[in-house]
Amino acid sequence: MRWGMARPGRGSDDGWFRLGSIQVTTTVLVLVLAIASIVEWAFEGSNGVVQSHLALTPDDVVSGQVWQLVTWPIAYPFGIGLLDVLTIFIFWYFGSEIEGLLGRKKMAWFLGLVAVGLGLVWVALVELTTISNGLASGAYMLCSLNQVELMVLLVFIAEEPHRRFFFNIPGWVIGAIIVAISVLSYVGNREWLLLTDFALGLVLTAIVARSMGLMAEWRGVPALRLRRRPKPKRQRRSASGPTVVQGPWQPTVTPPVSRDQAALDALLDKISAGGMDSLTDGEREQLMVLRDRLRRR
Repeated sequence: MRWGMARPGRGSDDGWFRLGSIQVTTTVLVLVLAIASIVEWAFEGSNGVVQSHLALTPDDVVSGQVWQLVTWPIAYPFGIGLLDVLTIFIFWYFGSEIEGLLGRKKMAWFLGLVAVGLGLVWVALVELTTISNGLASGAYMLCSLNQVELMVLLVFIAEEPHRRFFFNIPGWVIGAIIVAISVLSYVGNREWLLLTDFALGLVLTAIVARSMGLMAEWRGVPALRLRRRPKPKRQRRSASGPTVVQGPWQPTVTPPVSRDQAALDALLDKISAGGMDSLTDGEREQLMVLRDRLRRR
């Protein structure tokens, strides 16, 4: 599939609610909260009270402000610049693509687990290790969508490694360049704490993504069971009338399979046999349409 600036996957149309003509998906909701935080910063100014409680400071989390583990991606205590605007756009575009695969509920879990996980890793590294860059632990503030956006982009590249980006460059090349530049920058600046956090963040995000059903071809990444199996319901015995035993002479009635479900199963079998790259552009589009149609039933 060629790279283009087309609208993200059709699954992203299924939002939590509407704001006018806009479907507020999980990705859009995060962006709305981030933009609202930026507007709040503009009125409050730098290092205001609200922003200081949204951003994650390890000492504050240890002292009980645990909500910062969730709110830090939408915190902008130092304002916004051109790079932040680009980050917000990249998060929206590739986040919507991933949400098209997961759906709004699983996308909310994905972003929530990644944000909390990255926050816990950062707090643990700052508070429990001696790895430092010569600053007091309270100065290590975690804020903005930058780190979450990077993880979302790398997950998308891992899911679609052969998708073409700008100048027809495969996604896996772009991902390798991003990781290499980050590692070289941390090593060159002797920022060992940031390097360790980056490496652990990659591992954590990969495990979360794999557990959500993404990165299926990455067999080396463990997948955790995030859902409990429902307990079988006990059948109550009826006090009135004899019990009718269904024997082998009574054929099992199989519910009819809809035409859409049959077409979707055929596409999934093809993906299972040859991977996502085995689908044509038309089949990819059909996969999105069928999945969205069956989800709304």
